[in-house]
Amino acid sequence: MKTNFEIEDNHAVRYRGHHIDLHNDFDFTGISETISETEITLEFKKSNGDWVRNDGFAELMFRCKNVTYKYFEEGELTDYPEDSKCIGGITFFPSAIRDINDGLTHRKVPNENDDLVFTFEDGRIIRVNCKEVELILIDRTTTNTSQADQHAALPHG
Repeated sequence: MKTNFEIEDNHAVRYRGHHIDLHNDFDFTGISETISETEITLEFKKSNGDWVRNDGFAELMFRCKNVTYKYFEEGELTDYPEDSKCIGGITFFPSAIRDINDGLTHRKVPNENDDLVFTFEDGRIIRVNCKEVELILIDRTTTNTSQADQHAALPHG
């Protein structure tokens, strides 16, 4: 798997020198697939709240390309509906161990055959194996994706 980001502390990513806290600063807004199901995009927007860091990014997307495996599990109803939008963890996890969906590894970059796993505070799980994951940031000031953010993914692993 190739990526253009690294995972930090299992709740954030590092992209071009920026620490992006997915747990505290972004809400999951949805997932979309191409008709051929070979590309999946996970979409996030900036959270509201006085704790949210103003880093200039309004939205971000994880674009998973050439998908070979996907697993979605819905979360449970809780007293806190916002838990369905809040990342509990993000990790690269060995594809050989797909019977475990809530485990975490402390790898910044994936091994070649790893899955990318997102867990949410309500128990939702999104697990994807693909050839490449591209993180795309959308600037708050222009609400357009800059050309710099659309550069090719860097190989890891």
